[in-house]
Amino acid sequence: MPRVAVLMAAYNADATIHQAVRSVLANTYPVDLFIADDASRVPVSEILHPLPPRTEIIRLAANVGPAEARNIALRRILPRNYDYVAIADADDVCYPERIAKQVAFLEMHKNVAVVGSWVHFTDEITGETVFDLRPSSEPALVRKSMFSNLQLSHTSCTIRSATLARVGLYSLAYPAAEDYELMRRIAVDHDISNIPEFLMDYRISSRGISIVRRRRQLVDRLRIQLKYFEPLQWRAWVGVARTLLLFFVPLRLLITSKGYLRSLVRFGGEAVGILRPLLQSGDLIGKVWGRRFDAHNQ
Repeated sequence: MPRVAVLMAAYNADATIHQAVRSVLANTYPVDLFIADDASRVPVSEILHPLPPRTEIIRLAANVGPAEARNIALRRILPRNYDYVAIADADDVCYPERIAKQVAFLEMHKNVAVVGSWVHFTDEITGETVFDLRPSSEPALVRKSMFSNLQLSHTSCTIRSATLARVGLYSLAYPAAEDYELMRRIAVDHDISNIPEFLMDYRISSRGISIVRRRRQLVDRLRIQLKYFEPLQWRAWVGVARTLLLFFVPLRLLITSKGYLRSLVRFGGEAVGILRPLLQSGDLIGKVWGRRFDAHNQ
């Protein structure tokens, strides 16, 4: 049976980490859980006391941000000969069958290095679904679409350990988009796919995102797009243009437009195919990347 390590980065996640940990350990597939405690004000070991079985906490002396926190944990995980590393966040919920289905998929599709899933994005207060992310399961389409945006939810990913050993860990050069850079790096020579089922709930924050931090997210995203730019690919040009456009589009307008898009999806209309990529890009940058970036850099 392939061995799976689940990597969870945590920073001041007192209110949500119990549920997140329970959801991981309740999976039908046996896993070992590694929690990188990024110098939370209240140590995760105290919050989770007594420590659940098959759980190891790596307490960092200082807050280093999600990329380095995960890297520190990965340097402990990879030498232990796990076949796969599944990513989880301290405020999200794994479905019980997530790991089993992703392991089965990777065992069947040896060409795929990373597999994600569809994800419900839920309000942190009400628990209601705000919107759904349904990225493509076709590796060729995922690779092409990555010229514009990350075509999977990072927190839903399971990655081959051998791939991480080959391509390297998270880059510290893109602190607001380290997940996007890693997936772009992997996608250069490896396939990435998604299981077309909802296997995660992703809790998003209702707090506002500052303009300064949103701009930093966009800057990092643009730098990544230029790093992996392919001038003969028209999608590369469109991706850069879309990111530049987002510098001038108010975040609140994008979030509001998401509601209109959902109405269009419900009632149909040709505008859906035109609007969805732009709105997903802006909404995910502001509400998803922004919330994660803020949470680890207070």
